[in-house]
Amino acid sequence: MIFTGCSGSSFRKYVQRIAIVFALLFVGFSPVALANSPTPYKVILQLPWHHQFQFAGYYAAQQQGFYQEAGLDVEIRSGFFNNNQLANSAEEVVFQRAHFGVARSELLIHHARGLPVVVLANIVQRSPTVFITLEEYGFERLEDIGDRPISLTLPDATYGNLLSAETLGALKAAGLNINSLNNHSPTWKLEDLIEGNTQLMPGWATDEPYMLERMGHRPVTISPLDYGIDLYGDLLFTHQQLLIENPSKVEAFRAASLRGWRYALDNPDSVIEYIVENLQTPGPLYDADFFIYEAQQLRQFMQPELIEIGYINPDRWQAIADLMEELEMIQQVSLDGFLYQPSTSSDEWQKLWNWLVIALLMLLTTFALIGWLHRSNRKLVLEIRKKEHTEKELIELATLDPLTGLMNRLSFNEILQQSVKQARQLQQPLCVMMLDADNFKQINDTYGHLAGDVVLKNIATLVRTLIRTDDIACRFGGEEFAFILTNTRLNTAHLIAQRIVNEIADTINQVNDIEILCTVSIGLAELNSSDKDGISLLNRADTYLYKAKDLGRNQIAT
Repeated sequence: MIFTGCSGSSFRKYVQRIAIVFALLFVGFSPVALANSPTPYKVILQLPWHHQFQFAGYYAAQQQGFYQEAGLDVEIRSGFFNNNQLANSAEEVVFQRAHFGVARSELLIHHARGLPVVVLANIVQRSPTVFITLEEYGFERLEDIGDRPISLTLPDATYGNLLSAETLGALKAAGLNINSLNNHSPTWKLEDLIEGNTQLMPGWATDEPYMLERMGHRPVTISPLDYGIDLYGDLLFTHQQLLIENPSKVEAFRAASLRGWRYALDNPDSVIEYIVENLQTPGPLYDADFFIYEAQQLRQFMQPELIEIGYINPDRWQAIADLMEELEMIQQVSLDGFLYQPSTSSDEWQKLWNWLVIALLMLLTTFALIGWLHRSNRKLVLEIRKKEHTEKELIELATLDPLTGLMNRLSFNEILQQSVKQARQLQQPLCVMMLDADNFKQINDTYGHLAGDVVLKNIATLVRTLIRTDDIACRFGGEEFAFILTNTRLNTAHLIAQRIVNEIADTINQVNDIEILCTVSIGLAELNSSDKDGISLLNRADTYLYKAKDLGRNQIAT
């Protein structure tokens, strides 16, 4: 070989010089240069809601010229038409009135029904969707809706195709029949909630609760997460036909949009200024202060430090599909064609360019292969470890309560049914314990929700040390916790419960310079022959919990 006797340093310098020459050739003959057209390709992006920071990445891509660099002329349409009618982004894309759209996990329901939609990027990793009511209406659980007037996004004559997977899933998980609810088509106006026209409406945790507090009201939010419904938030999608006919434009739009999102999260003030000065917002409350708050909250749901923006996880989508099937929202469906896979060569010039690259790389490959092979292999190992870690994090998000780290409600209900079945097969005793923090709303009102969160986390940490290794602990919802005490008689369960009551009452919760005391009430029930299933046992424990509350709190009832 001609490099026999050359030092390793000289060899690396030679390879670097060749790489620089190749890079210059690549720029000179790049697809961008070859395809530089004076006429940008016009596309329409349909949003599902008003202009606000929720869609900041797309505004940033337009503001910073990322779309223009990609050869695109992008029109970003608000989610409301001139007659104030809410747009259905899936419908707009399917009927080709828009090229791209923003939707949530209900897009999988449309796919299951045969609509030609393709997910291009998952933007918001965890959905901020919540149910909103006011403290004055006196309920904090979906099970307490009864015949109250509500306005949720359910299938009806007005919005028959406008779906909310989180809403449908949470109602089903709560055991409610949507056809028996006193529901009216939502107007998404906070005034309807304030005036009592409705007592429950849909919203986003990053939006409406903040607005209601600014208007002097006390909002109460019920999260689908409390019912085991953990879905994606906003995602970018397109029509299958556009992807088939013009894959290069689809990829260009996707890449520019993700670049815009990275810019928006790094430079929120710049994008907020753009929104305030250039876009039509719903009203005066949608000011810079609101957008700053929204940007901070949205980042928590996007989790860019944990997951790459736009990352599509097929396993999590399969888990969402399985959950929807279990809740009878869809029938068994294949994800083939639903999740976007970038194409490596999309048109004729790209094929020609590939042959040119092969010819130019032949010399470089001979000299650089050995050095790069080691580096690439090490990088691959690191990437695999990173993805394994990410997968583990996502599995935990699907089964654990994000605040306390305890099991979430849906997973707890599944294990409860299995535990009851096993106890009866082995003829072993089984107890269920329901725990509720006393006067927790007063703690939130007096010290704030962040202080309330500290108290809940402290309760979770404490009970972990007081229950046994085989026992199961769950955050059931809000300030309520549930426990499965395996192979345990009622008298033993009572001793465990009394230890928990005493320890929590003696614990001081330190929040900054404030010391907060909290007590709990507990209801206990032991499995007997009259219990049809785990839910019956759980309901009896819940009944005893409210008995403990009625007896004065800070005690146990059986």
